[in-house]
Amino acid sequence: MLLDPDNKYIETINSHAPLTGATILEIGCGDGRITGDMASYATKVVATDLNPKALEQAKKLIPATNIDFVYTPNGIPDFPAQTFDIVVYTLSLHHIPKDKMRTNLHLSGNLLKKGGKIVVVEPGDGGSFLEVKKRFGAGSGDESKEKQAAMVAMQTLDNWIISPTYHFNVSFLFQDEADFFSNKLPNYQDLPTNKIIDLKNFLKKNRTPKGIVLTSGRSLNILTRKISSKK
Repeated sequence: MLLDPDNKYIETINSHAPLTGATILEIGCGDGRITGDMASYATKVVATDLNPKALEQAKKLIPATNIDFVYTPNGIPDFPAQTFDIVVYTLSLHHIPKDKMRTNLHLSGNLLKKGGKIVVVEPGDGGSFLEVKKRFGAGSGDESKEKQAAMVAMQTLDNWIISPTYHFNVSFLFQDEADFFSNKLPNYQDLPTNKIIDLKNFLKKNRTPKGIVLTSGRSLNILTRKISSKK
């Protein structure tokens, strides 16, 4: 599987929060797919995740020397205030328990320098990949409730301003059915027979000369701290 072969993630992030020369904290780096792209612009990237196996995989895949991979069982690394220029939540905010989302955002915001930004990338709406998630339970399944909770957390974050939502699309490229099943639905054989047939027909309709291409909507929001009116 190849995620985002057209590099829409880094293109969109960089257009709304310029990364060149920045010191970046990434919350939820996963296997490092976006981490490596950010490192090509940034002075330094601290990439964190709750999953130590994902971090080890990212270390192996991303050779850049300006990245520190940090295991964060508590969600936020221990750094002094005003360490970073930008915090990026890479499809991770909606995975944080609902009652801890705003606290997590506040803690990461405290690590920003004056004028710093929190960039939140979340699953969006629309696209063939979202359809296959909802219809067949592929990947992480239907996350609509979690996405809504993440949006509410951003909108109600004290002393922060949320930008308009910027929408973009990314692609998933799979070599064939086996590649899709291995990465996104390893237990597909547990589905009812009619569902398996429907799924295979769905994948067939999305086959291209390059392989099976599924698209997914994404959303991006920028959080900036309110400027105090006190003199």
